[in-house]
Amino acid sequence: MADKEIRRRKNFWLAIVLFNLVVVALLGALLRSKSLFPIKFLNYKNILNAHSNFAFAGWLTLVIFVLLVYEVLPKEKAGKLIYQRLFGGILICASGMLLSFPFQGYGFYSILFSTLFILVTYVFCYVFIKDVLAVKPGKAVTILVVGALLCLALSSLGAFNIVYLIRSHSKDTFLYQDSVYTYLHLQYNGFFSLSVFGLMVNKYVRNIKTDINNKDVRFARMAVIAVLPTMFLTFLWHYPNPFVHIVASAGWICLLLSLFWLIGLLRSLKEQILGLPRIIKILLLFSLLSFGIKVIMQGGLAISTVGDMVFSDRPIIIGYLHLVLLGFVSLYLLSHVCASDSANVKSRLSKSAILVFLFAVIINEAILITQGICAFFVFGSSIFQWLLWGAAICLFVGALLMFVSFIRSRDRLV
Repeated sequence: MADKEIRRRKNFWLAIVLFNLVVVALLGALLRSKSLFPIKFLNYKNILNAHSNFAFAGWLTLVIFVLLVYEVLPKEKAGKLIYQRLFGGILICASGMLLSFPFQGYGFYSILFSTLFILVTYVFCYVFIKDVLAVKPGKAVTILVVGALLCLALSSLGAFNIVYLIRSHSKDTFLYQDSVYTYLHLQYNGFFSLSVFGLMVNKYVRNIKTDINNKDVRFARMAVIAVLPTMFLTFLWHYPNPFVHIVASAGWICLLLSLFWLIGLLRSLKEQILGLPRIIKILLLFSLLSFGIKVIMQGGLAISTVGDMVFSDRPIIIGYLHLVLLGFVSLYLLSHVCASDSANVKSRLSKSAILVFLFAVIINEAILITQGICAFFVFGSSIFQWLLWGAAICLFVGALLMFVSFIRSRDRLV
């Protein structure tokens, strides 16, 4: 397939996922509005389900799949028709969840589209892993992307159990919470994180001429090894026995080692990273800083007093999830898209959009953490809800401007 056609397809799907990011941000703004204003026709819980499921499916999963196919695979593999069908299937399922969850919560249609989405991801995992093992893009890249997709497949076990418990009206709180934490861990710390690092290594290491002494391979192995044992950190909330503590602590040590080797790898790529446009370097900096903070926060869970505080503090939990979802994963993916030839980062509109979005991410995180700390000391204020509402509006404006900038870029969709 011709390079022009590959580029056209890639740009088309990137435009779709950026639009989906706008929808995710809009739903987030609606949720914050619901907390402040009497919007009676909106069911908060249902909108929250629509927001989270569409963020996972329509934004993160789809953009990761698109970047994996068009950047990791050679054009003869990336041009296969099955990938277009799989992208379309993901989009249809995500749209189905977006349209069904607000009206019925976990009902027939929302569960149907959620199940179909999982089945489509199974097919993608099989096809992509088969292709990536055939083309061998590099040892570190292969370890990271295969590990990411295996985590994605495994996370569905938690999702299926959550649906079963909801539909059966089960009152087993422990099993429900463990299913939620397992699903989120394998998505956030498995699929999303490993995919980000797979794309990063593929982009900045694959064609580098400098000898990096297998630092990428050591980092990749440790990052994948750390996924399963660190999941036990989320079980400490009701399994405070020595075995769980030992496995959880070992997992965090592995994660800390992966962070150490990541820093060493980045130092080897210093010259290449410094050559990037300034706005991309800013996004990359805050993304990697968020990952470092995430690792430190996970280590804190192993301390019983800290863990008890975190698991009982909703703003802290939401802050952690947003730190990973927005601060680490989304900022890196946006930097990755901007660093390619699919976006014009030199335009004033593009720079303004990125800075507004970045500002909103930082402010949102700062407010959530501050709110969580205040809640721990039994201090609350309505000002936090207003500040979070303002941050949500800024996220929506930033996402919308990025989408408009992308569409306006010359020759992007032709």
